[in-house]
Amino acid sequence: MARMTQPAAATPKPSAPSSPSAPGAPLPATKESSVKETLESILVAFILAFIFRAFVVEAFVIPTGSMAPTLLGAHSRFRCPDCGYKFDVNYSPSQSGDDLIIPSISREVYRVFCPNCGYKFPQNESSQPAVHYGDRILVLKYLYLFEPPQRWDVVVFKSPANDDPRSDKPNYQQNYIKRLIGRPGESIMILDGDIYVGTGEQDPAQYTIQTKPRYAQEALWRVIYDNDYQPQKLSRPGETHWTQPWTVRDGSGWDLASGAGGRIFRFDNSTGESTLFFDRNADPVFDRQLNPQPYAFTDWLAYDAETDPLSGVIANFAQANIVHDLKLAFVYERSAGDGQLRARLSGGDDAFIAVISPTDARLYHKTRNEERLVGSPFPLPRNRGPIRVELSNADYQATLRINDSVAAVTTPQEYHPDVKALLDEYRTQRRRQPPSVEIEAGNQTASLSHVGLWRDIYYINWGLRQDGQPFAGTPRNIMHLGKDEYFVLGDNSLISGDARYWNIPIALPADRLWVSAGRVPGRFLLGRAFFVYWPAGFRPAVNLPGIAPNFGDMRFIR
Repeated sequence: MARMTQPAAATPKPSAPSSPSAPGAPLPATKESSVKETLESILVAFILAFIFRAFVVEAFVIPTGSMAPTLLGAHSRFRCPDCGYKFDVNYSPSQSGDDLIIPSISREVYRVFCPNCGYKFPQNESSQPAVHYGDRILVLKYLYLFEPPQRWDVVVFKSPANDDPRSDKPNYQQNYIKRLIGRPGESIMILDGDIYVGTGEQDPAQYTIQTKPRYAQEALWRVIYDNDYQPQKLSRPGETHWTQPWTVRDGSGWDLASGAGGRIFRFDNSTGESTLFFDRNADPVFDRQLNPQPYAFTDWLAYDAETDPLSGVIANFAQANIVHDLKLAFVYERSAGDGQLRARLSGGDDAFIAVISPTDARLYHKTRNEERLVGSPFPLPRNRGPIRVELSNADYQATLRINDSVAAVTTPQEYHPDVKALLDEYRTQRRRQPPSVEIEAGNQTASLSHVGLWRDIYYINWGLRQDGQPFAGTPRNIMHLGKDEYFVLGDNSLISGDARYWNIPIALPADRLWVSAGRVPGRFLLGRAFFVYWPAGFRPAVNLPGIAPNFGDMRFIR
């Protein structure tokens, strides 16, 4: 939001001083007039502030974790003692409403696991942690009077759900914040974690997948493994030691340990090739002794930690879904040789290979039948400096970026989902095979730094509402939106009480408003959230409130 300032007053030319008794000279201000002017200025400031709050911007606090970790509700903070990765864990307040009473200390004992290296926190390190308030945000009110809401906006609205357990009817007073998914006149279907849109009675197999714009997608990546946070291999009682998930599958030349304590991968082989393979069975996220099925490439989220310390595994793993939307990023620096570096994301019948040569970067799409170039070669600078490589595949759009510039991107005609096959998988409950990630180098000397792997969020489409009907927006209960009706979802899909659950229609005869369950009427929209101005304030002491914001986490909401 642009800062508004008053225009500067014109600077008067200097003139000879005049005596108070000179004709036309200004009279000196009295003490009483100065006090009056000060009071008037303060009053005007208060009036302007109230007008600004009422009609332009209003502040809200995030009470729960339904949008985490995009926006944090009440939570506890942890830092992995092994790899140093910082993350947050949900605290569920027992009250409801905008102004929650958050205790300084949680009485729960959490089962906390580092999302980066899988370190299991001992009970004494996860018992009764300090609790922090949720993010405080600014919302542009009445924005939607001037422009229509856009898909992927983070919106604040009056909840159509019944949030008062003492009443069997909603009072529509509770403020909710979710991500806007469906717009008026659309039919919404959640399938394989993605959003599909059709119209009316159109065959669901003809629905179109919705690709997130980059500003939203960047806010929605969730860590699988970031090699900048290199574990120090602390003792893990009852478990095997952490092992590097990037493993050499064939050939020679890779050195994964000596560079910056393991944070830099070095390759040195002028006559041969070798491949790094991301081994999900090497426990990038969770130790195989506790659970033989690793958590990599699933929608498991550390924020949703359980509070039962007796079980050896996380309760929601049985419900974990395989995620194929991935991003691989690293900084590549070649010091000698003219061989290629190849980064590969594979899933199902499709593989995307980024090929980096001394002169250009290319993206190839490989299917069962062919391998073809996507777009055209992207020229690289002549100097052999480091380049940032980012290869992603999300919402059936594969993108190669070099130094944050798009080098190649698939079109919907080149790469699109087989919706009919996905619907068949959904109906038969077949579990898809996990994706695979590889990096291959040959005939060169080079290094890779800041190597990281992330996955997209996954919208869950299984489950029943309280009225026994399937979740709204699923293939078994497609959401058909009428005029001025919207569909919203939380970013933390596993625990978000969003439009999928709502089963009570809106009936306000006095306002001539009747809306079926699972929809947000346009008049309920309060505005678009745009800035976190007070990110979960610091507590100077455990028993004191957060009196200072975490300035480093102030951010625009995407």
